[in-house]
Amino acid sequence: MSDFDAFKNYFEAGAEARAKAGIKGHLLTRLDDGRAIVHLFADDAAQVEAELKSPEMERYLGRKGAPESSLVWFTSNELVKIPNAAPAAPTFSLYLKLRVADFAALAQGFEQDSRLFAEHGVIGQGLHRSTNKDDIAILHFMGASREKLEALVKRPELLELLARAGSKEEVKPFIGIDVSRSRPQLPASAR
Repeated sequence: MSDFDAFKNYFEAGAEARAKAGIKGHLLTRLDDGRAIVHLFADDAAQVEAELKSPEMERYLGRKGAPESSLVWFTSNELVKIPNAAPAAPTFSLYLKLRVADFAALAQGFEQDSRLFAEHGVIGQGLHRSTNKDDIAILHFMGASREKLEALVKRPELLELLARAGSKEEVKPFIGIDVSRSRPQLPASAR
C-alpha cells in the first residue's frame, strides 16, 4: 500500500465492523515492502466470509485508506500457543505459506520442534490449515527479535520438517513488525 499510516487508521477505525463480522481479535504486521498482513481471529469462518461479501462491507472496503489490493486466506487453527499476557515490548511476526502433502507430519513436527522455536525467541506460534484447500498450511511465529526469526527459516531442522510434510516449494518468508493487536479470548489449553 502506498500510505501505511492511512491504512492503519482505516483498519483501527473498523473495530466495530470487525466485531459485527464475528472477529474476536487481530494482529496487524507491517512488512518491509509496504504490504501488511492482517491476521484476524474468529470462531465462525462462514460468518466472516458472508460479511466480507455484504454491500455494507464493500462500501467499507472502498473508503479512503483501504489497501490497493487484498488477498484473503481462510484457515482453521490446528495448533495455537500464545503468551498469557500481551507482550509489552515490540514483536515481529514470521509467516510461511506452504503447500504440503502430509499435514499430519507437519502438525507432529510443529509440536515436537518447540525447543527449536524457543531457541529463536518464539513466544507465540500458530499452525493454520486452509479451509478450502487441504494442502495449504500457514505457519506463524511471533518473537521479540526479528534477527532470530530470520535465522529460524534457515535452520536445517525446520527445512527437514517441511520436507517431511511434503513441501517442495522454496521457503518464502513474510517477516515484519507487529504494529497493532487485540487479543482473542482463547481457551486455557491454547496458552
